[in-house]
Amino acid sequence: MPARTFSPDALRQIRRQRGVTQLKLAASLGVHNTAISAYERGHRRPDVETLATIADVLGARMDDFVTAVAA
Repeated sequence: MPARTFSPDALRQIRRQRGVTQLKLAASLGVHNTAISAYERGHRRPDVETLATIADVLGARMDDFVTAVAA
């Protein structure tokens, strides 16, 4: 089974499809918008609880934000 990891591109794409700004998503999470930017640039990864909240806010599944990687 391939390993799975957070996909910054998926977060960016889903957020934009939903018409949610980084600032609005950050406010929903109670974090600074630079955190969202860092997630989308791949400089940071959200923890599982934060990812679950992101999924809830964006009306997505947590699986939508992960991708398979070669071992």
